[in-house]
Amino acid sequence: MTPKPGLREAKKYETRRALSFAAFELASERGLDGFLVEDVTDRVGVSRRTFFNYFNRKEEAVVEVSGFMFDDAVSELHDRPADEPLFDSLRAVVELVVGPRNFVMINTLSRMAGNYPELVPYELAARERMVIGAHDALLEKIPPPQRSTFLPLALVHAAFGVIQAAITHAGEHSETDISSLMDEAFGYLRTGFDAPQS
Repeated sequence: MTPKPGLREAKKYETRRALSFAAFELASERGLDGFLVEDVTDRVGVSRRTFFNYFNRKEEAVVEVSGFMFDDAVSELHDRPADEPLFDSLRAVVELVVGPRNFVMINTLSRMAGNYPELVPYELAARERMVIGAHDALLEKIPPPQRSTFLPLALVHAAFGVIQAAITHAGEHSETDISSLMDEAFGYLRTGFDAPQS
């Protein structure tokens, strides 16, 4: 999902991103059944053929917004201190992915998937790509002599589990502050899920 260097590749990436966000916005405004691919292309100003160069169905385009939010966060990971612990690096990325700026979109997408089962396969595929992307990004931070592919993989899967729990909880409790909830979730991860002492 991350664009490769070069003007052509960057332009293709931006077109794909624009189509995805337009599809998500239309689904948010009208519901998944309330718009056509032509509505997406009209909003972006491209042809129907261009849409199908990037996506097979509008459902795929709607869900892809989560991947673009993830891309933005992972790009920040490469700027983190080289000697920063993997756990802290992952926590910083998660703060960008599900922080207040993106949480409304993530929560909306989660509700959509609950209302429209046809989104679920695309949501699962997007999640898998994010897991792989986060793993690869963390792996690059480990010096080759100590490099283990399992450590970042285990960490990423554990993190995605508590992220989903936090998103679900926050979606059901509108008064919940997502940043505080993520602090609590990663606190559990850091301490091995020891319950807070009263």
